[in-house]
Amino acid sequence: MPYREPHPLRFDAVANFRDLGGHRARDGRRVRPGRLFRSGHLGHATERDRGLLAELGLRRVFDFRTPRDIEVDGEDRLPPGAASVCLPMHDPSTAKDLRGVIESSTPEELQEIFGGDGAAELMRRGAAGLVKTRCTQYAEFLARLAESESYPALFHCSAGKDRAGWAGSVVLLALGVAEEEVIEQYLLSNRATDEIAARTGGGVSLENWHRLLLPLLEVRREYVEASFEAVRVEYGDFDTYLRRGLEFSDAQREQLQANLLEPI
Repeated sequence: MPYREPHPLRFDAVANFRDLGGHRARDGRRVRPGRLFRSGHLGHATERDRGLLAELGLRRVFDFRTPRDIEVDGEDRLPPGAASVCLPMHDPSTAKDLRGVIESSTPEELQEIFGGDGAAELMRRGAAGLVKTRCTQYAEFLARLAESESYPALFHCSAGKDRAGWAGSVVLLALGVAEEEVIEQYLLSNRATDEIAARTGGGVSLENWHRLLLPLLEVRREYVEASFEAVRVEYGDFDTYLRRGLEFSDAQREQLQANLLEPI
């Protein structure tokens, strides 16, 4: 049975928003709607957007953006009662800020960097790097989600598709959702490609988001599969990644499941 997103909301200026509820774990339980959400940044949220977020009763908003991202996007415009948890992650695919590269490069330089398979390879390398080099941030994220007082919660990066994409995948896998359904959730960000370009471009002009750079705006199955492959190469399997890479104990995993799963 295909996944159906529970009661989707439309925002004025918050891109790529969705509820992770509704996914089924292998043991028959379902992810509870209204508990955990993901999106792009909240820096441009209108008053109407803040009202919608307030209705969700958010208590924690996990922000994976870097100081540079926040400089471009703006500080989150949080609803009343929500506390920000900053877990900044630089793009592991490049030593330089990706936005800065695009802003400062000539068309010829962009072609050299991103032409051919360059952009997609950058994204595959970045997806693997999230597994290899960002354990501290994801460990803290999961540890907080094992605390019942964190809910309802929302997590985001700038576009809500890469750093937040792996965060969503890790949570669902830890809950026992099948890998194929996790990939389906990850790919939902492609519904928001135009929205992401318009709302999270920051200093990057929209005319620069042409076909050469499209792989940077999209998510692809090959990207998340690069993360899965990095888990297998570095740790052998996902359970070991949780225990050894993220130092997430079996007791914490049980608490996470108690916080987010309900009987069908």
